[in-house]
Amino acid sequence: MSVRILFSTLRRRSFMPTLVMLQVALACAILSNVSFLAWQQMEPMLAPSGVDTENLILVDGLDAPNRSWTKAEVQAGTEALREVPGVRAVSAAMGLPMVVSVLSVRAYSGPTGVKVGANAYEGDDLLDTLGLQLVSGRNFLSSEYRDIGSDQGKGVPEPVIITQSLARQMFGDSVPLGQLLHSPGDGTDPGSVVVGVVRHLLRNQVGMATNGRADDTVLLPDRVADSWLLSYAVRVDPQMRAAALRGVRKAVKKQFGPLLPTGSTPKSEFYATRRAEVFKSRRAALVLFAGVALTVMAVTVIGIMGLTGFWVQKRTPQIGIRRALGARRSDILRYFLAENTLIVGTGVALGMALAYFGNSWLMRYYELPHLPWAWLPLGAAAMVLVGQLAALGPALRAAAVPPIVATRTR
Repeated sequence: MSVRILFSTLRRRSFMPTLVMLQVALACAILSNVSFLAWQQMEPMLAPSGVDTENLILVDGLDAPNRSWTKAEVQAGTEALREVPGVRAVSAAMGLPMVVSVLSVRAYSGPTGVKVGANAYEGDDLLDTLGLQLVSGRNFLSSEYRDIGSDQGKGVPEPVIITQSLARQMFGDSVPLGQLLHSPGDGTDPGSVVVGVVRHLLRNQVGMATNGRADDTVLLPDRVADSWLLSYAVRVDPQMRAAALRGVRKAVKKQFGPLLPTGSTPKSEFYATRRAEVFKSRRAALVLFAGVALTVMAVTVIGIMGLTGFWVQKRTPQIGIRRALGARRSDILRYFLAENTLIVGTGVALGMALAYFGNSWLMRYYELPHLPWAWLPLGAAAMVLVGQLAALGPALRAAAVPPIVATRTR
């Protein structure tokens, strides 16, 4: 079917096709940006946590701004939690998954030249307490642990456990064990030597857990001491989850309650509960984005169906003549779908340009993330598919017009 003929037909009544084309362009631009922003919200939610999500209790809010927790107090808290029935492992920590109140970030560079800002979890035996899956290497040795802020081990490479994702970024296809990570721009840094690799470990800086950065996380052999910040990870027996949680809360209150500032309330809850709380705003954003996308799509579908239905009504006698001259139903159907493809395709081309430049404007004034080129054809394909489905009903009605219509007086 000649495109020139389709253009000629549309030019004779160009007002409505132009409106639909602009509507499709605007819808394509909105859909591309909204889909990308929705994916940015979803990506951290879909990333594997790497931890024992059902049996891990997180204890935080043990903040003492006017004093520091001594090493003895931290150890006493650890022992009190270990005595709770149903508790399997306890680790005092600085920074834990889904504990967003304490963020520790380390900058690393590797042999590949890639520079990464990774979230660091510091604590005693976090590998076992979090329930991480070690895929190569080993856990930290007892001799490798040191108190946070001490000069112990200064001047020698620090042991570190990294994720598989971080290992691929830093070392490519080479074996990461025994290799060094360095702090970019620090010539005196002895580096960090990789002693183990875990499969997954979601960073607690969830806003950065996008574009393949969800597992940019490391474990460090640092013990909490002389710090006003304190958290605990507690792994419990699956058969005693409820009882263990009650026991952990009582132990925390008994051990730390008299030492905390007035009004301070520690939080002790399962990882799954904390995860739902952290991602609550993201779920709300997804509902909002879904509403915007569905509204835009619905308005666009109504516009396309209205235009195609209008063409069918106006051209019913011509359709009858074509049928009387031997045109098949499939010929009529293809004609209207081709005409709709031309309108929607032109609108989509304009919409992709509008999506890209609109995103650039939003980045400048509202600090939104950059829209990758890959999202433009995805939005375009969705609009073309929706456009064809919207035109299918009126096009089928046109194809059903009998040849006898040509004999009727207009």
